[in-house]
Amino acid sequence: MNKLRARHVFLGARGFLSPGEIQWDQRGIIVSVRKARGNVEDLVVLPGLVDAHVHLQTDPLPKIERHFLSWVRAVLAARNGRSKSADVAAATQSLRTLLASGTTAVGEIDSTGLSPRALGRVPLVGRCYQELTGFHLDSDGAVARIAERAFAASNHCLAGLSPHAPYSASAALIRTAAKQRCHLAIHCAEVPEEQQFLRHGCGPFAELLAQLGRLPAGYRPPGVGAVRYLHSLGVLGPRTQLIHCQELERGDLGILAATRSPIVVCPGTIEWFLRTPPPVPVWLKAGLEVAIGTDSRASNTELSMRRELSRAANFWPTLAPATLLQMATLHGARSLGRSDHGRIGRTARADFCAIAAFTDHPGQTLAAFVHGEAPIAGVWLGGIRQHRHRVEPRAHGP
Repeated sequence: MNKLRARHVFLGARGFLSPGEIQWDQRGIIVSVRKARGNVEDLVVLPGLVDAHVHLQTDPLPKIERHFLSWVRAVLAARNGRSKSADVAAATQSLRTLLASGTTAVGEIDSTGLSPRALGRVPLVGRCYQELTGFHLDSDGAVARIAERAFAASNHCLAGLSPHAPYSASAALIRTAAKQRCHLAIHCAEVPEEQQFLRHGCGPFAELLAQLGRLPAGYRPPGVGAVRYLHSLGVLGPRTQLIHCQELERGDLGILAATRSPIVVCPGTIEWFLRTPPPVPVWLKAGLEVAIGTDSRASNTELSMRRELSRAANFWPTLAPATLLQMATLHGARSLGRSDHGRIGRTARADFCAIAAFTDHPGQTLAAFVHGEAPIAGVWLGGIRQHRHRVEPRAHGP
C-alpha cells in the first residue's frame, strides 16, 4: 500500500484534515483518507486541478486578434495546412505545461482526432470531445460526420462530442450528437453577434457562413437566443458542458438551473477579449455548477490553471478561496463526468498537487495558492510523483 502523510489535506466542503494520510493501491486508486500519525511532510495536499475546457492543439496566432470575428477567421486560417505531427506535438507540449502547473485532468476539444495519442504520451486523464462543425449538414451528413470522429476510448481518455456552437453546427448535427447519449461540450452565448444570428439570421456570422459556403439556402433562424435554442433541441442537461455563457439572456439562468447544465468559464479568454466577467457568484447561488478552463493559446497568454485561478479570484473577489478551488477541481471533474477526479477520497484517483505548508493555518496557504502566490511543491498522477519542486519552508505560526 502506498501512502502520503501531509500536514494538511483538503477535503473540499469538509475542510482540511490536519494532519492527514492518504493511502492508495497499486492501481493508483485511493482506499483511505485518515488522520496521520507520526512524521508528516510539510505540505498542503490538494486535488489535482481540472482544466475543464482546453484546445490542446491550438498554437498562439502569429498576429494578436482581439475582435472575435477577426479572431475566428485567423484561427481557421492557422488550421489550414497543419500536419498531424504538428497537432500531436502541440497537444503533447500543452499537456506537459498543464501538468507542471498542477493540472491532472482535461476536457479537450479535439479538432483532429489526434489528442488521445498525446494523452498516451503524457498520462493526464480526461475526456476528448471530438469537435463537430458543419452548419450545412443534414441528418445523413451529421451521422457521417460523427462516424468519422469515433475513436477507441478508455477509462484514461473518455469519449465525448463537441458540436462546436449554435453558429457553426446545424440543428441536425447537434440533435444527432445528442442521440449518441454521450457527454457533450458546446460553446454557447459567447458574443452578442451569436445571439443576433440566432434571433434574426443576419450579422457577421451569417456573412462568414455565406463566404464559407456553409449557409443553407433559405435559412430561417430559430428566433431565440442560444440557451433557449439548445433547450429546444433537447441537448441541455448535466452531461452537456456549456462553454463561456458570456451573453445569457433573461430567463436563461432558470433553464440552466432546471436542466442542471454545467457552465465552464475561461478567465484568460475573458481577459483576452476585454470582456466584462459574467456574474459567476449569482450563478453559483442559483445552484449552477461552474467550472474553469484555460481555452487555447490563441486566446490566452499561457496554459496554466494556476493563472486561471488567480484571474478568477480577481474577477470574483467575493468568492472564498475554497469555492474557487472547488470550481477548478470538483466542478470541473463533474462537468466531465469524471467522478474519480477533482476530490481526495475513497475510490478517487490518487491525483494531487501539493504546496508547502507556509503556516499552521491551511486556509491562509490555500488563499495564497488561489492568488498565485504559493508555488507548487509536487504533482502526483495515479499516486506517482511527476514533479518535485524545491520549496523553502517558512516558520510555522500565525
